[in-house]
Amino acid sequence: MTAPKLVTFDVYSALLDIEGSLTAALAEALGLAPDEARPLVRIWRAKQLERAAASNSLGLGRTRFRDATAMALDYVIGRHRLDLADGRHKALVLAWDRIQAWPEAGEVVGEVKARGIPVAILSNGDQDMLEAVAAHNGLAFDHIFSSESAGAYKPHPDVYALPCRELGLAKDEVLHVAGSANDVLGAAAYGLPCLWSNRSGDAIVDPAYPPDHEVADLKGLLDVL
Repeated sequence: MTAPKLVTFDVYSALLDIEGSLTAALAEALGLAPDEARPLVRIWRAKQLERAAASNSLGLGRTRFRDATAMALDYVIGRHRLDLADGRHKALVLAWDRIQAWPEAGEVVGEVKARGIPVAILSNGDQDMLEAVAAHNGLAFDHIFSSESAGAYKPHPDVYALPCRELGLAKDEVLHVAGSANDVLGAAAYGLPCLWSNRSGDAIVDPAYPPDHEVADLKGLLDVL
């Protein structure tokens, strides 16, 4: 492929290890074993995305991603009748600012930049959350595009339009690195070339909108560029 003029990265699936990072924090806060906390982290993530997606349809504006994160945690606590002190609740929501990147993330982002290609975040997170987690992991991005600026969440096309609108790029000049099937759907439907870092061996839902490339982890991006 022709080298893109910008590579954008999804954060919460492509770059960050949510389950690996948050399981220990949730286990400690609730006094649970890691094996007990891990499925709760998965529910927390699922409900966070569910509430965020709902805001695309409610016609009431974009619910802040941090608020969706807090609501999803409240769901987990209430649904499973768990006890969590207020201070620990706030600390767990803020833990999303310190989620660890996948082991190869720093190397890959750095190598893309070394090849002369600017890099950016293109994510559902709030701007402050994205800036915090990038700084925590020492990831130096040229641009951070938050769904907050679009007023909607992925897979809404206004999110994927952000780098084109802000930087004056054509769609085919941007390569988006997706971390989930839903992100692939949104990028492909908007018309961005898309590479899927499919760590979990997931499958796409709509075959009309496949990724241009599918790799096992972020290192596969370097073979494509």
